[in-house]
Amino acid sequence: MNFKIGLLSLSMAISTALIGGCASTQKLSYEQIMSQHQQVASLESALQQARANGAEYLAPKSYAQANNSLQRAISDAENNDIDAAKMTATEDLKTISTVNRNTENSRSILSEVVDARSRAYSAGANTLQSDKMADMDKDLIKTSMKIENGDIEDAKQQRPKLLQGYAQLELSALKLGTANLAKTSIAHAKEQGAKKYAPKTLARAEEEMALAVTILDADRTQTAKADVYAKKAKWLAEQSASITETVKDFDRRDYSEEDIVLWHQQQLSKVNQPLTTDLPFNESNDNVVLSLKNSVSKLLAERNTALDQRSKTEQQLSSQLKTAEAEYGKQLALTEKERRAMQQKDQADKQKFDQVQALFTANEANVYRQRQNVLISAHGFQFPSGQSEIQTGNFPLMNKITRAIKTFPNARIEVDGHTDSVGDENINKVLSEARALKVAKFLNEVGEIPAEKITSQGFGETRPVASNETKEGRAENRRVEIKIINE
Repeated sequence: MNFKIGLLSLSMAISTALIGGCASTQKLSYEQIMSQHQQVASLESALQQARANGAEYLAPKSYAQANNSLQRAISDAENNDIDAAKMTATEDLKTISTVNRNTENSRSILSEVVDARSRAYSAGANTLQSDKMADMDKDLIKTSMKIENGDIEDAKQQRPKLLQGYAQLELSALKLGTANLAKTSIAHAKEQGAKKYAPKTLARAEEEMALAVTILDADRTQTAKADVYAKKAKWLAEQSASITETVKDFDRRDYSEEDIVLWHQQQLSKVNQPLTTDLPFNESNDNVVLSLKNSVSKLLAERNTALDQRSKTEQQLSSQLKTAEAEYGKQLALTEKERRAMQQKDQADKQKFDQVQALFTANEANVYRQRQNVLISAHGFQFPSGQSEIQTGNFPLMNKITRAIKTFPNARIEVDGHTDSVGDENINKVLSEARALKVAKFLNEVGEIPAEKITSQGFGETRPVASNETKEGRAENRRVEIKIINE
């Protein structure tokens, strides 16, 4: 009995401890959330990268949605709702691609605006004219939202206004920046002791700076005018600092007035050294300066002459190049024209060859194309043994050959006679010549092909196209070849 009571007491103690532990669970810190919840950390990192790529102002709508989801995920994780945090982060990681896609789409459409904004930031407009810069960014965000909503044409109409606005901010920042640089230069010169060692030059710098400030105080839009005085003030301040350093150096070296003059002449000699002439330090200082001036003027005149000559040469070369390019263009055009003409001729010749080939059956002749030429190997002739007379049965074949030749009206015709190897070689050659001649005469007298276009010759048994050991082979070797030459 006591054992059961002890177990019950122990169980109640454990339950109480667990309940108390849950009630006292602390919220996680931001660092703990990022270290313990990978999905949330991944979403936060992806959004940071998207923000670095400009998503805040180029894809504001989708970026804001993703950022809100991140905050919900962080809140869920903070309250130890692990499943909800994980689900939210995992789902919204998929939307990052939409954010990035919208960012790049806006960047493509507003590329010039984005570049102008970047230049304005680089010039310091975000600090020198923060309110105006913020207003321009609001307009950019509105335009980007139009792109996200599909109003592309409306967004494009906003580009000129945005470009002009950012460009003006850049210019203003640059000019205001010059005034600030001038103030810094004056302060630096004073720190170096310019008020003691170069008071006149420093005073002029302060006068120019005062004018710049007065102009800006009167009208903030007159930045161009103020910039002129600010630049002059900066230059004079730097000059006063340089003078101060030089005078201090003289003091450290305990220079006498003569030492200062000699130092000055040494500086002029260094300037003059590349001119390979000596300055007349034995004369007045005016003559020394005049001599150096004349030497420099002569050098500049020679340089200008060389530049003029170079310009003329470049113009001549440019003209020659244009002429050569024009001539080359003509040659290319001519070559292209010739190529097209050759293609057209080749196509026409092929069509004619196909027509000729279609005239003959396999028992009458084989037709071959040899580049522009056509070879008709007529093995369908039935010459009596040892004779060369064309039989009437061969007239249809001869008429086809005539039609084939007339397909190429400007061609030359070669008629070649061939025999098999049966009989005496010399007799066969004479017989092949006679048969070729008969065919040539037929083409002239019956076919009305001019005789001057036709030549004939016989080769006897010397050029077989098949074996003379078989009846079929000998029949192929007994042939008349008509070559239509178009070259």
